[in-house]
Amino acid sequence: MSSRYFADEKVNTGRQPELDLLKALCVVGMIVVHVVLDLGKQVMPSVIDDYLTEFFGAATFMTCMGIGMCYMRRQSSSAYLVRGFALLTIGQFLNIMRNALPNLIAYWITGRQFFIANSFLVLQSDILSFAGLAFLLMALFKKLKLKNGTILGISVVMSFLALLAWHTVPSPDSYLASQLLGYFIITDAEAYFPLFCYFIFAAFGYFIGGYYPRVKDKDALANRIMAICFPLALVYYVLRFALEMSFLPELGSDLQYNMKPLPDAIATCLFTLGVLALLYKFVKLFDGKLPKIVTQFSAHINNYYCVHYMFILPVQTILIAATGHVLPGRVLPIVYSLLLIVVCYAIVELNEKYWNIHFANLKGAKMIAFTVLVWIATVAIVVYAYPRIEVFANIWNDYLLP
Repeated sequence: MSSRYFADEKVNTGRQPELDLLKALCVVGMIVVHVVLDLGKQVMPSVIDDYLTEFFGAATFMTCMGIGMCYMRRQSSSAYLVRGFALLTIGQFLNIMRNALPNLIAYWITGRQFFIANSFLVLQSDILSFAGLAFLLMALFKKLKLKNGTILGISVVMSFLALLAWHTVPSPDSYLASQLLGYFIITDAEAYFPLFCYFIFAAFGYFIGGYYPRVKDKDALANRIMAICFPLALVYYVLRFALEMSFLPELGSDLQYNMKPLPDAIATCLFTLGVLALLYKFVKLFDGKLPKIVTQFSAHINNYYCVHYMFILPVQTILIAATGHVLPGRVLPIVYSLLLIVVCYAIVELNEKYWNIHFANLKGAKMIAFTVLVWIATVAIVVYAYPRIEVFANIWNDYLLP
């Protein structure tokens, strides 16, 4: 049934400028934050590291991903299944290239434990592995023909179970088992974006994405959303700052960011929806037109994720092997991050115009060969590195950075 805000059929199709702008802002923030954290160590102001990423971090990416799912041309469970496994494979290839190979080479040259420990980050619950698992789970839900609201409800239960598991389920004695479990819940391994913790954002995006194409009065809806979402999120976070909530991780901590416990997740969803409405109002001031660079950032978000990390973690490995530390001072990491944005833009543009290197272009035997090689290499690295590591590098020990 149509309402003041929604039509019975799709009337709001095509690219959504406010969503493009939100994704572009996330890309720029991602590059800057990752450079200063991985190459500058202690140069990130705590107000950004601890709190700003609370509102404009991975949760925003995943909400955008959920909305994007509703705009995919193919909506079959098999399409989601293929997409999920492709993301897992691409993420695994990235882990090999950015973590495993540079650190293994440095280990063979120097013999230092730091490098072999970081090579084991070939296994990690990172954003691409989360995205792959989220698509696989959505493929199951598609097969079961679950409604969007039901999927969102399941994600809320998953988030609650993740918080409960943190209080009740100890990490396995085996670090390898802990790492594998970390793909789903918080453990003492590199459990950065566990499925049970972060799926709520993809499900929330998918839920609102189901309504987005039917929005007929964006102005009125944006006003209503901002009037509701911003005050609710503000009140919650004021209480979160002011009151001691022992059943939740400390706000701004690594644990809180990696877990995003249910109450925080709900507040973040409300804030993100409010920001999306605010950006619509902003874009409307320019007649809905965005610079090409913004749409390019948005359209190639996975490319930016993969490319920018190849100029961060391998560089970190080289710096530590050669000098014993990362980039000195506060200015140099910021300058490097700004230069990297330009470099990534150029690489993505050249790839689209001339190189056309995409996983999707691999067909038949080439795709099978690439996939098999990636996963065989992963197993081989794990088998080689695992027994040689004395202390494993992860977020909880700052990756053993000197």
